[in-house]
Formats: sequence, C-alpha cells, structure tokens
Amino acid sequence: MIEPLSGDMNSRITFEFRKSVPNTKSGFDEVTTNTFTVWGRIEPVGFQVFWGSAQIEQTVTHRIFVRAIPGKTYPQDLTKLVKVSSEGLKYRVRRVLDINSAHRFTLLEVQAEGVTL
Repeated sequence: MIEPLSGDMNSRITFEFRKSVPNTKSGFDEVTTNTFTVWGRIEPVGFQVFWGSAQIEQTVTHRIFVRAIPGKTYPQDLTKLVKVSSEGLKYRVRRVLDINSAHRFTLLEVQAEGVTL
C-alpha cells in the first residue's frame, strides 16, 4: 500500500476511547475515558472493498491514515478504540493496520455513522 505524503494529512482526527460503566438503573452507560486529536487523511473506499466488507457484516466505508506515534496511534495502542470523528462526522473503527509493517503510518478502516452533535 502506498504511504501518504505529508501534505495529504489535511484533516483533524479525534480518537475517542470509551468503556461501559454501571449506572444506578441496573444498566450501563458509555463513558469517554480518553480523547486526543492528530492530523490524518480520510478517503472513501471503492465499491469492491465496500461490497466485500458488507458481505461479512463488517461494512467499511472510509480509510483513515494517521502517522504512527508510539503510545498513541500504533495499532497495538488502538485495540480499545471505538470511535473516531473528524469535521463533524463520526466513524466506528472496524480494523487497524500498520501500513507496510514500517511503523510509520497506521491505517484505520472505518464505517461512517453520521453527524456528531
């Protein structure tokens, strides 16, 4: 896969780590535990990737590229990542990869969920 150039990283990407905590109504609430923002690139996937992912019910609509930062955006650091947002849109993370195993860029395959309020 071709790595993005530095000028391609033109979107602010906010990572949201969430977890479920018990509430007083015998249920659970989703609570954001950590957030941070980095520069990245968002691109829609082609029809073939979209259709192939829809067949296994893990729909992928976009790819997000971010620079790999130790302790923040390495694939192993994003195992508990649930949501990503950028420019008013929210995305659910489906898969996280290290591009070309070079530890330079991290690729997130995500599903668009809609507008953030």
